[in-house]
Amino acid sequence: MKNILVIDQGTHASRCIVFDTAGNIVAQEQQPLSTYRQGERIIEQNPEKILASIYYCIDNLQKKGKLESIEEAALITQRSTIIAWHKHTGKAISHAISWQDTRASALLIPLQTAAHKIQQITGLPLSPHYGASKMEWLIENDAACNIAYQQDEIIIAPLACYLIEQLTGLTNAVVDHVNASRTQLLDINTLQWSNYMLDKFHLSPTCLPKLKPCLSDYGKFRHHDFTLKLVSGDQNAALFANGIPPSGTILINIGTGAFALKMTPTLEKSHHLLNGLAVSQSDNKTFVQEGTVNGAGAALTTLYSEIDEEHLFEQLPLWLNMIQAPPIYINTISGLGSPWWDTTIADHFINADATEYDLPERSVAIIESIIFLLQNNIDELSDKNSQNIIISGGLSKLDGLCQKLADISGLTVNRFKNTEASATGAAWLLSHSENWKIKQADSSFKPEPNDALKSRYQTFTQHLTSLTCRDDKKAVRTV
Repeated sequence: MKNILVIDQGTHASRCIVFDTAGNIVAQEQQPLSTYRQGERIIEQNPEKILASIYYCIDNLQKKGKLESIEEAALITQRSTIIAWHKHTGKAISHAISWQDTRASALLIPLQTAAHKIQQITGLPLSPHYGASKMEWLIENDAACNIAYQQDEIIIAPLACYLIEQLTGLTNAVVDHVNASRTQLLDINTLQWSNYMLDKFHLSPTCLPKLKPCLSDYGKFRHHDFTLKLVSGDQNAALFANGIPPSGTILINIGTGAFALKMTPTLEKSHHLLNGLAVSQSDNKTFVQEGTVNGAGAALTTLYSEIDEEHLFEQLPLWLNMIQAPPIYINTISGLGSPWWDTTIADHFINADATEYDLPERSVAIIESIIFLLQNNIDELSDKNSQNIIISGGLSKLDGLCQKLADISGLTVNRFKNTEASATGAAWLLSHSENWKIKQADSSFKPEPNDALKSRYQTFTQHLTSLTCRDDKKAVRTV
């Protein structure tokens, strides 16, 4: 039986993981990546270093003899990160503009009157986290991009598109439906580029790649004898980490950002959530509703980057157990995602200054803020059929986080030993195998009475409601 290679390109690292057809991890390699920040809004990565990190992992697997049985590969990426490169040479013209980057916020202000129509077309509320405003910003503010655009020598597209071209040697730029949808230029109803959206962001269709279903033949790797057969977004792939999710299941993945997702058989549209594709193939499409929390692991990283002390993350289980009445932290790191959609509020503690609290208190307050923001989205996603939550991602290893989420949601939280949810889901989609072993949850957290936590959640939500409903706000309102 042939194994499957999954390339999982994330914000902090590139991972290459080999799976067998039963879903077991055979081998894996990882290479960390740096992120460049200028203030709070400009967040970039080096595209050549991203590509080099992938090759580093693939080369190490090859040296260990782990690629000999590979015939098919998958590529999953951070979704709203975009890059500009030369149409004919493939050379990058810009840095990779991170999904977290909000430098283009001002470009959205004139579009507020069209926000509802834009969401109907794209499934997304207006937000600087998506690709379109980043693309327009590059053309208007980067001299090299502007020149290449005027000469029709540029492709500006999701990170996945750039990596497809570099890994396979394709000369015609192509991208999958899922990553294309996060540009805010795709008509989610027709799965074609929207002329209306191109006009709104002053973009020519000639700078965009061609579109393909996620499950397609993207070509052979230029240096290896296997074919790229799946391209998708990381969170979308995570949906399938345990096969097709049972009805009534909400899936949560917590990494740099956190995401709450629910699969739907048809395209459903909610004003407060993201509405789009789970995965596409030539003859079938599966849809998803999604809530997003921008400041998950990123919020802890921001706190700990200010402190010269090692092994802070290892203290979180102890602190979660020890601190019973943490302060309430309004977590707006990288801007408020759904259902609030607001980029104007600074992070802060309610009725206090951060200096009043020690590091354990601040850490637990951040964990609870992630839980509260997830619950804001669960409130939108859940219905009478909702029964449980499947949780994955790095922070899901925290028992205290999982128990608090169960308490606040009233749903059983199931966690699996394999935290590589995105890569595992991609391998499942590509496996075509009846041998795949659907794993059972290794830990289940059932709801327990927790009135203090629910009281803090109520205060948190009421405070955010008052802030996001102000009439005197001048900056971008994204819904």
